[in-house]
Amino acid sequence: MSMVQTWVTTEEAAEELKATRPMVHKLLKNGSLLVAGRAGRSILIDSASVQRYKNRRPLKGRSWNAATAWAALKIIEGGTPRWIDATSRYRLKQRLKIMDTAELAAAVGTKDQVKRYRIAPAGIPRAADYFLPTGTTALNDSVIADRFGLAAGRTDVLEGYLDTVRAPMIVNGLSLVEDPGGNIIMHIVDGGYAFEDPGTPNAAIAVDLMESLNSRERAAGENMLEKIFTRWKEANGG
Repeated sequence: MSMVQTWVTTEEAAEELKATRPMVHKLLKNGSLLVAGRAGRSILIDSASVQRYKNRRPLKGRSWNAATAWAALKIIEGGTPRWIDATSRYRLKQRLKIMDTAELAAAVGTKDQVKRYRIAPAGIPRAADYFLPTGTTALNDSVIADRFGLAAGRTDVLEGYLDTVRAPMIVNGLSLVEDPGGNIIMHIVDGGYAFEDPGTPNAAIAVDLMESLNSRERAAGENMLEKIFTRWKEANGG
């Protein structure tokens, strides 16, 4: 039985994404695409990460930084992001009013850097203590799963948030091995924006589910983000 190819070349990724090779290298550098290995001097790119990135609609204009991305998620859930000033909050709200859900999802894609690691399955429960759960792992909470209209998430995968200080400590402390197909999906946040409130914001879980290769999870994420964003716009004249 032939094995499924899990990587593509830089040229194939560029063709799939309708992007230039320099753009592909930029996406590799910022963690949007993942390196699967090397063949001589050529980089092999994880094909799943190419598909995840392709599922996004490209954002037109200047990219948001992590602080703005998290501020947008907090705003649409009815909160007040104190880490940006009042003028910036006003401008962001005005920008949000003219965006659609796909544009929002693309804009907040800068909220974190995603890296994948592998750990022995028995080590997942121990590692989970250090993560703020999101994506499929957040669905292991029955209340959250019901909110998204899904069954429980996968227990053989750990997906969650860490800040830039704790992430390397956890990688070293648990001897995690970087692996594009690994069972730990680490969302690394440059700042404490994800950890302002207890629990993971529904909007952030929704955006992360939209990166899933599972069609039901992806659809549930899209539906939840649409629901949250539409409700906010209706309440704020958008």
